Amino acid sequence: MYVITGPAGVFIVDTSVSPEKAEGYCELPGLSKGECKVKGLLLTHGHYDHIKYIKEWMTLYPNAQVFFSSNDEELLANGYMNCSYMDGQQITYGFGYENISGLDGMYIYKDDNIKIKVFETPGHTMGSVCYHFEQSGEELLFTGDTVFRGSIGRTDMPGGSMKVMAESIKRISTFDPGIKIYPGHGPDSTVEDEVKYNPFFDL
Repeated sequence: MYVITGPAGVFIVDTSVSPEKAEGYCELPGLSKGECKVKGLLLTHGHYDHIKYIKEWMTLYPNAQVFFSSNDEELLANGYMNCSYMDGQQITYGFGYENISGLDGMYIYKDDNIKIKVFETPGHTMGSVCYHFEQSGEELLFTGDTVFRGSIGRTDMPGGSMKVMAESIKRISTFDPGIKIYPGHGPDSTVEDEVKYNPFFDL
C-alpha cells in the first residue's frame, strides 16, 4: 500500500493495510479516524492482498473516489480467484467504484497540484492497471503486481497470461526512463533500471 500526500489531498494505492496500521506507518494523525482529506482509493487489481481493507477505508472516507477496473469484477465475487483462499479464507467483495476499464492513457484525476493517469496493463490479471502520478515535478508509476524490481508478477493464477503480460511490459519499456516505479511488493526502481536490468523486459 502507498499513501501519496500533497496539497491536493491524500491518495491511497491498494488498500492492503488497515487504517490503523497505515496511520502508524505514515504518521498522519487522524488518518484512521476519517480526519484526513483522502480523495482517492486506487486499486491496481482485484487480488485479496491488494484490496483486503477496502471496506474499512470506504467506511472512513465515503466521499473518496474508488478506482478499479471492471475487468477484474469476477475476482471480487470468488475467493479462489481473488486468492483469499491462500490466507485460509474465502472472502468476497462488493463495493461501488469508478470503472477505469477503457480509460487507458487518460487522466482520472487532475487539479492544479496533481495529475493521475491510468494505464491498462493486463497480464497478472485481466484488470491490472498502473497509475501514473505527476506531482511537484516528479513522475511516479505505481505498478501493482505488473512490474517488480528485477521481476514481474505471476501469470499462472486465474486471469493471468504470460503473452498478455509481455505486451504490457513492452509498453512500459517505452515510458520516460526517469519515471520512478513503485511496485506492489519489494523495493522501488525506475523505468530506466528495469529496461536495463530486468530480464523480463527482453521478452
